[in-house]
Amino acid sequence: MLDKRGVLPLTDAQIRSLKPGTKRIRRSDGAGLYLDVMPSGRKVFRLAYRYEDKQRTLLFGDYPKTRLADARIMVAQVKSSLRNGIDPQAPESEPEVQSAKITLWKTVAHDYLKLRQQNGAAPRTMVKLDRQIGVTINAVGNQSIENITAQNILDVVNPIAEKGQVENAHEIRSRFSQIFRYAVARGVATHDPAAVTIDAMVKRRRGEFSGVTDPKSVGALMRAIQGYQNQNPVVGAALLLSAYLFPRNSELRGMLWDEIDWEHKIWEIPAGRMKMKRNHLIPLPIQAIEVIKGIQEWNFGSPLVFPSPRDRNRMVSDMTFNSALRRLGYTNDIHVHHGFRTTASTNLNEMGWNADWIERQLAHVPANKVRSSYNKAEYLDGRVEMMQAYADWLDKQSTTAS
Repeated sequence: MLDKRGVLPLTDAQIRSLKPGTKRIRRSDGAGLYLDVMPSGRKVFRLAYRYEDKQRTLLFGDYPKTRLADARIMVAQVKSSLRNGIDPQAPESEPEVQSAKITLWKTVAHDYLKLRQQNGAAPRTMVKLDRQIGVTINAVGNQSIENITAQNILDVVNPIAEKGQVENAHEIRSRFSQIFRYAVARGVATHDPAAVTIDAMVKRRRGEFSGVTDPKSVGALMRAIQGYQNQNPVVGAALLLSAYLFPRNSELRGMLWDEIDWEHKIWEIPAGRMKMKRNHLIPLPIQAIEVIKGIQEWNFGSPLVFPSPRDRNRMVSDMTFNSALRRLGYTNDIHVHHGFRTTASTNLNEMGWNADWIERQLAHVPANKVRSSYNKAEYLDGRVEMMQAYADWLDKQSTTAS
């Protein structure tokens, strides 16, 4: 996907393949982030930015110790600092806040973001905060905080919920509330109008598709699935693929061997089995390839990867995967098969991946109807990188969470 200046983002594969020359080689990732490949072979991430009309450069670190995803997160942090009027290279200091400015919503919101950063919020948390609070700033940033009403807040969050992003709408409402409480503590607001808006919003739908989301719980789930493979290798493999690839139940149950492109490491699901009736490409990370090859050893003699034990020309029952999760102790209020999509969406967003890549990987309909012609390969290069990074992240949680 090209950025606003027509720059194609970097990928880890491209960075690894870059060879040093006799002179420094520079490759842009967009948004001011670029990679310098030095004649010595050293690869360095830097950020070009402007502060007080002066061009400046910030060193992020050497690749691969500093990963591409880490560098992008640092870009978001720097941009947040710049919006707060802070030069990221200046010594830390506590700027005086003029009371005339702090009454603007955007000023209070930026101060709150700065406080969260100073209090040690994780980089991926800052990315999420910056994105969600940015929605509030775009909507009411230039209004006095004292004049923002409950209806103003509902006018921001309810259209988001109407697009099907109910959880996101509630989280943005929570950001409004957090900033108002901060403002009350600072003496620039008298109450939190966001507190009364929850009863005028569509209810959260967490109970419909429960899914674990915090890294510790994700790690426990992965370990449970890996252990289940010893009891039922095939269904255990299906649950692993559910975690790595997060397809819908019917999409996975109907997986055919001839849908897998081994050369390009792609699983193409035909339109007839997709909810939105469009062909869908799923990049296969290394872990998923290994799982699928493991299933091949069972040689069911069926075109289906997961055939029914009673009829190898029919897919397994639609209750198979949820039943397995219940046997592992994951009841419907904790984690269901569809919850793997909740797990992936939540953590990929937390990790700072491109929201459009995530939505395409989930096979959601584009909100912008002008773009709804939909190219099944849209953002494929980015999604390949994202899916491998997510699989690696899942593996890390399974070995480090306790």
